[in-house]
Amino acid sequence: MQVIFAILIAAVLVGLNAFLYIRNRQTPVPEGCENIKPDCAACGIGDCALRSKFLEMKEEENGDH
Repeated sequence: MQVIFAILIAAVLVGLNAFLYIRNRQTPVPEGCENIKPDCAACGIGDCALRSKFLEMKEEENGDH
């Protein structure tokens, strides 16, 4: 009986996760947040994945790459 409850709870959690994921993808982007780019100049984390991508994009825009 405990196995059935465990499977039922897992199925409910997976279903809830799928439902919320789909609803999140359908939610429109708020006004003013369409093209947000990170401003990594104020961030002190040097090994952040977003920071490295941001710096690469900035170098390509400046033609330094």
